[in-house]
Amino acid sequence: MSRFVITIALLLTFNTAGAARVLEMLERAVELTLLGVTLPTDIGGTISFKSCGGCTYSTHRTTDATTFEVNGQAIAFSEFLGVVREIHDVPGTAEDEALLTVYLDIATDRVTRVALRH
Repeated sequence: MSRFVITIALLLTFNTAGAARVLEMLERAVELTLLGVTLPTDIGGTISFKSCGGCTYSTHRTTDATTFEVNGQAIAFSEFLGVVREIHDVPGTAEDEALLTVYLDIATDRVTRVALRH
């Protein structure tokens, strides 16, 4: 009998713990080609892009907390701009094939991170 009561108590504990969880979306992502984005020249600058073909340009501010990644690895902002320049300058690299994901804080619409894959 005690084994049955313990089993029921454990099942109820697991069930209420799962019901108490609330997932909150903190950021949204917009995936673009590098060709369609105007990047900031400095931290605290803005990123402008069209999130769809018929959309108007939207502009979003970066902050000191904005992180920059290339192929999954976090790098300094100056290094990030260097990689972007290489993509623009090197013949044979297609900037319309380099994917850029801009993550925006839902509450403030500020840029939390920028990820480049090429």
